[in-house]
Amino acid sequence: MKKLLLLLMAFMGLACNAIAQLEVKPGSFKEVPGFVNLDLDKQTDDNDQPYAVVKVKTENINDKQRRELNFQGDARTFFELEYRDGEVWIYISYYATFLKISHPDLSSTEFYFPFDMQGKKGYELTLVNNSQSDIDEQKIKSMIDERLENVPVAGSRDTIVIKQTVQVDESYSFLTLNASYNNYGKLSYGVTFGSVKKFGWFASVMSNFSFKGLSTDYECGSDFLVDGIYPFYTGKEIYSSLSATAGVMFKIVGGLAFRVGAGYGIRNFACEMTDGKYVKNTDVSASGIEAAVGAQYKIGKIVVSLDMVTTSFKIFEAKLGIGMGY
Repeated sequence: MKKLLLLLMAFMGLACNAIAQLEVKPGSFKEVPGFVNLDLDKQTDDNDQPYAVVKVKTENINDKQRRELNFQGDARTFFELEYRDGEVWIYISYYATFLKISHPDLSSTEFYFPFDMQGKKGYELTLVNNSQSDIDEQKIKSMIDERLENVPVAGSRDTIVIKQTVQVDESYSFLTLNASYNNYGKLSYGVTFGSVKKFGWFASVMSNFSFKGLSTDYECGSDFLVDGIYPFYTGKEIYSSLSATAGVMFKIVGGLAFRVGAGYGIRNFACEMTDGKYVKNTDVSASGIEAAVGAQYKIGKIVVSLDMVTTSFKIFEAKLGIGMGY
């Protein structure tokens, strides 16, 4: 146990000396006339668009570190890597806007291309490791051989070709339980379900499960008069709500998605008369087109949503949802 602790402490000490800062050398990105993709196996990406070729030169980065560099780009960007002595060739979709370069033991950097690339043309940039001290590769290997996994690769040592596709947006379906509160202090409950990738859809049904006021015998205004006569009321009031909406969604960033929808809703407030019939108060009731706008956020398998809903732009409510994404 003591030997293991000493080994870990020694390794951490070396790692602290290796705090590095990867950086694309300013002004190093440029087009290289005559340097084009001539490899017939890597002419186009998966969308049949011609690749551009970016030659990444490296400074203060040893051979092992260079082969451990990780490259990422935009969504729907494709690229293939070819590791060579002192540099990495990237066959990349010409419409890519940026390149993220990282290393498990070093820092990461993002480089946004200063101008649009073109297919079948070559470019180059220089990647620099600005750390003051580098980890002694042989010393680490002698201290802890099992730190790195040795992955056998077919082909020569000088040229290793790896095909990568940037991970596309995660697709998931979801179901949330909802509660809403309107500007008259009334609550409703329901469910929302749907599916989203980059774009998606949703549908929602809400009610307070009190349906007696959906259809009434009479109507009145804020004066409670029915055909100019003030009827006898029992003092019992009922509120009934029922709505259904559906719409579209699209992801903004990460697990955050925006959504907008429309549907039909009924929000009726009614008073009971002594003969058992109900009078709908039209001043605090509404029915017709319902519009909804909101957002939802997925973290892990949990989905949380918040929407603002209006019925005929007369009754407004805030709707909160929580559920699962799968």
